[in-house]
Amino acid sequence: MKRRKQASVDRSTPPPPGVPGKVGFPRYSEKKLRNGFKIFVIENHSLPIVTIGFVVRGGSMYDGDRPGLASITSELLTKGTKTRSATEIAEQIDFVGGSLASSASWDACQVFVSVLKEYVTVGFDLLEDVVLNPTFPEEEIERVRTQRLASIQQLKADSGYLADTKFAEVLFKMHPYGKPPGGTEKSVKELKRSDFRLFHDNLFTPLNSFIVFAGDILPKEAEQFSAGVFGKWKRKSKPAAVKSPGASEPRKGIVIIEKPDAVQSALRIGHVGIARRNPDYLKVFVMNTLLGGYFSSRINMNLREVHGYTYGGRSSFDARTLPGVFEVSADVRNEVTLETIDEIFAELNRIVRALPTKSELEMVKNYLVGLFPIQLETPQQVASRIIVIELFHLPKNYYRDYRSNIRRVTAAGIRAAAAEYIHPENCAIVLSGNSAEIKNKLKKFGQIQIFDRDGNKLNDK
Repeated sequence: MKRRKQASVDRSTPPPPGVPGKVGFPRYSEKKLRNGFKIFVIENHSLPIVTIGFVVRGGSMYDGDRPGLASITSELLTKGTKTRSATEIAEQIDFVGGSLASSASWDACQVFVSVLKEYVTVGFDLLEDVVLNPTFPEEEIERVRTQRLASIQQLKADSGYLADTKFAEVLFKMHPYGKPPGGTEKSVKELKRSDFRLFHDNLFTPLNSFIVFAGDILPKEAEQFSAGVFGKWKRKSKPAAVKSPGASEPRKGIVIIEKPDAVQSALRIGHVGIARRNPDYLKVFVMNTLLGGYFSSRINMNLREVHGYTYGGRSSFDARTLPGVFEVSADVRNEVTLETIDEIFAELNRIVRALPTKSELEMVKNYLVGLFPIQLETPQQVASRIIVIELFHLPKNYYRDYRSNIRRVTAAGIRAAAAEYIHPENCAIVLSGNSAEIKNKLKKFGQIQIFDRDGNKLNDK
């Protein structure tokens, strides 16, 4: 019996991507109570689990001159209420096999509870109690303070943390964005119970908050839960808006945070970026993905694959309520620090001045379009997208049209976005490393300022 000759396969090039399947953003319900409080519900009855997220607009951006305020306030929400101690809260959520967690980002304070459907009443009762009735017990404040101070000390041994902290300070100066959201040793030591209470009273209001239910629950059930508690919440005015940080100034020299034992430089290059509501955000997002937002990006291929300077280089636009950070970051060997900086600026200038190729743009768009369905596999993931829509006041159809809008981005649009929002001449250069090994090579960038890990200036070069 003759064997059929198999056709040869060319494995030197990857097969072309298939046609993306249709993926619609799930429908969800929305209801607004008389006091302005909003309720969102994403139904998914595949599993008997309900996740509830309570969101307050405005997190660490409201810290003012007390960095760490939003972060510690949020952590303390679950550490004691008018009727429950921290231990009782932990025991009650553990007893039903659920989870309860609170946190703060730059833009929001959030409390999430997740429980089996049969225990949704228990979960909701705990959530509304910690949100509306926290007492900020002194013993819990001191415990969190001790832990936070120890954490800050540990982080000061990390080159990445030192570079990130100084980079933010250089870009934003006295604005809240210029200070670590987790706090400084000075601010954490000085924060008082009255600070946490005032922060809670000012931001936790019906007009400034909303709730999202996701999972095995009907809109009618969610509305009954919420209206019975949050519908009685006294209406207050919204907190005053935080002032925008403003644009970056032209670059002036280079900043080094001294870490004498470092064999690598933790490098940060960039400037003030864009706000999340910027109408060009999607173009900027695609452009940055091509530049340094995924493994096959220009920056990573250049620094890692072509030159072998680092295990990975990346860029990002951290778009917040107010203009956040545009940043290129990499950890590189001391001896190639200068060469790495030069290559990064070469890539920044290239994307500003020239059109991307058709093949690399298609690869980026295919990547983003293909990734999107994976980010909608669970009700919790869908809930996170709804939170983004509501938090940043995006159009209701934003994610429904997301993939088609990605597809519409053109090479000309990429170059226009780069020219508008990337400014190599304004990029600050900050790194944490061994100044003795790298400073002489970096003099071409101008004045070199060197600081210790506590922010004290060592000298000017």
